[in-house]
Amino acid sequence: MAHLLEVKNLRTEFKLDSGVVQAVDDVSYYIDEGEIVGLVGESGCGKSVTQLSVLQLIAMPPGRIVGGQALFEGVDLLQFPPESDRVRAVRGGKIGIIFQEPMTSLNPVLTIGQQIRESLMLHLKMDRGTAEARAIELLKQVGIPDAAERSDHYPHQFSGGMRQRVMIAMAMSCSPKLLIADEPTTAVDVTTQAQLLELLKDTVERLHTSLLIVTHNLGVVARYAQRIYVMYAGRIVESGSAKAIFGETAHPYTVGLLKSVPRLDAPTGRQLVPIEGLPPSLINRPPQCAFLPRCSRRVEKCFQEPWPSLRFVGEGHQVSCFVDLKEKPLELSVGPRRAGAPAGEGGVTPETEPGRRRSTGQPRETLLKVQDLHMHFPVTKGLLRRKVADIKAVDGVSFQLERGETLGLVGESGCGKTTTGRCVLRLYEPTAGEIRFEGQAIGHLPKRQVRPYRQKMQLIFQDPYSSLDPRQSAGDIVGEPLKIHHLVKSQGEYRDRVAELFRMVGLNPGLGDRVPHEFSGGQRQRIGIARALACNPSFIVCDEPISALDVSIQAQIINLLEELRYRLNLTYLFIAHDLSVVRHLSDRVAVMYLGRIVEMCDCESLYENPLHPYTRALLSAIPIPDPAVEEKRAQIILLQGEVPSLLTPPTGCPFHPRCPMALQECSEVIPPLREIDEGHQVACIRA
Repeated sequence: MAHLLEVKNLRTEFKLDSGVVQAVDDVSYYIDEGEIVGLVGESGCGKSVTQLSVLQLIAMPPGRIVGGQALFEGVDLLQFPPESDRVRAVRGGKIGIIFQEPMTSLNPVLTIGQQIRESLMLHLKMDRGTAEARAIELLKQVGIPDAAERSDHYPHQFSGGMRQRVMIAMAMSCSPKLLIADEPTTAVDVTTQAQLLELLKDTVERLHTSLLIVTHNLGVVARYAQRIYVMYAGRIVESGSAKAIFGETAHPYTVGLLKSVPRLDAPTGRQLVPIEGLPPSLINRPPQCAFLPRCSRRVEKCFQEPWPSLRFVGEGHQVSCFVDLKEKPLELSVGPRRAGAPAGEGGVTPETEPGRRRSTGQPRETLLKVQDLHMHFPVTKGLLRRKVADIKAVDGVSFQLERGETLGLVGESGCGKTTTGRCVLRLYEPTAGEIRFEGQAIGHLPKRQVRPYRQKMQLIFQDPYSSLDPRQSAGDIVGEPLKIHHLVKSQGEYRDRVAELFRMVGLNPGLGDRVPHEFSGGQRQRIGIARALACNPSFIVCDEPISALDVSIQAQIINLLEELRYRLNLTYLFIAHDLSVVRHLSDRVAVMYLGRIVEMCDCESLYENPLHPYTRALLSAIPIPDPAVEEKRAQIILLQGEVPSLLTPPTGCPFHPRCPMALQECSEVIPPLREIDEGHQVACIRA
């Protein structure tokens, strides 16, 4: 039986001044009708370029397709010019694509309804009235409330999750036979991710459409894909069924990816094992295996022979590697590691790990105490900027941190996590509440009196590129706090300290003369960490420090943060939306929703016995990179609707409009955060 889409020996190049980039190098794969297939790999491996090449959407020049076939329903799409009627009929008609960033893919000057109608009128030759009715129907199907009214709205009037739903509606508008989802959930929260992926899965089953999920999230393909292709440096290095890829892993790169990922079901003390080094440059690449410099299992033949072709190692399971490797179900490394040892040397015992001393009963010093914190932002109107409302970004938050402890602060975007962190650091002036650091009240001190505390309290930003001055060298960025706080007495001492900070975060001090754009994403985040450490702080707010990084680079940064914490006895407020990362790093977890903490307890209690419905939904939404585990998990708890607006918050419990367990009382009473068990606090009437 012929495949719906079969790509054979596809090659795509980009001709640059510095050389030829071999972005897609002899790639072959297929998709059958009604099948869900995953394509995974790090950023820059060629996943998206492959799909854009099939649809002839790459910019030519500098790009060009130099070889191969893309057979869709038996017809080679690459034999036709990109703008031919044959290709245009398939592109957007029979093959729909959902792009990674909806805001840059949607036309900002056209309404949502106009953009969906355009596709229907072009491909299905519908008249305006029929197309308009169909557009509203599609918006309803993807969960857009008040679809008839919202079809006249512009993209900027929708949230990120809603814009991605609109993209799905557009891609599905012509009932395509194949849907390509290119990183469809990268920029959304885990709950929205679950909603979107379940929507795609239901659509595939209902319309018998095929789906290709392009992603770097191994958990997503483990949960949804039937077959998986693993891509590295422009080539497919392993392919097979989901159970074979995860259960009998055959390529060292795939093994490295799996060992780099924090898992929700991982045992306490599991150490991430990152893939050392960085992905290779694809400019004038040598003929040997591109993974060779990073591979821990290389043999002499790898240095002598060209990159091997795919070979079968099982039924439908192929691998591009000389090494005869078939990993049994992946072993999660857990074992003793001395506190402060370099990452990769094993686990940490409860007795030696600063963040786990709570279980030993030893008294500990309270470093930070936050009591009834409020942060309101005024909404003004008119030329006189008359105040008309308040946005209650943080509404009565209380917690404390002991020295050497990590508190994970989790929740969806807009719940107030970052605002809480910035209030604690006094980057915002809190509206009300008390902040005590090392026993001193700093919540309402004048800025001049706060300055001495700046040395002890630092911040690691979410996006390292936008937080580093592009005009300064890396050395100057790291060393600037030393000069501001007069921590060095001579130029020689300054140079020595900057070099020490570079080495502390795993960077070569010789790179100090480079500017930020000359570093990779992971290296830029290391520079941000080095700058935060320059003043010898005792407390650091980590604001989503790994969300913009690939999984292997994430593992390196997570291990680095752990190592620094043990070595320097640091205290972290770790802000994230990924509960699997929080589980790996944190001692206690506080779950926020709409400006309030709804549950707080130690890590193990939260994951083993979540009491708040919102926490349960967050945990169920996170996929585990193992199909066997996913099959046994309980059904995903899908939250209905979007997070309410802070301008018009719901009455009573802020979560009740989306809560599957809500009572009438929930809409009338705001439940206080109360202790249900020792150290386990919940704000829920039902708890």
